[in-house]
This record gives sequence, structure tokens and C-alpha cells, in this order.
Amino acid sequence: MKLHDNELIKVAGGGLSSQFLNALVRVVQVVIEVGKMIGSSLRRTITKTYC
Repeated sequence: MKLHDNELIKVAGGGLSSQFLNALVRVVQVVIEVGKMIGSSLRRTITKTYC
């Protein structure tokens, strides 16, 4: 299906792209991993167990 120029002007793009969603998921994963590392470090420091 081919669209003409006047029809292409009327096309509205999607709100979210797959690249944006992938980047968002990666950011959330990094935040979770950093939280785990900080929590683990705090627990080791408080309980004085390093094993």
C-alpha cells in the first residue's frame, strides 16, 4: 500500500517506540542492581559478616 504526500502528513506516530521501551527496561534493571549492591554492602557492614 502506497501513501501519497497529503496522506503521509495525516499519519500520527506512536507514543512509544521499541527502542524507548528497551532503554527504559535497561534503566530499571540497572537501578535494581545498584539497589541490590548497596543493600548487600549495608547488610555486610552492619552485621560484620564478610563471606
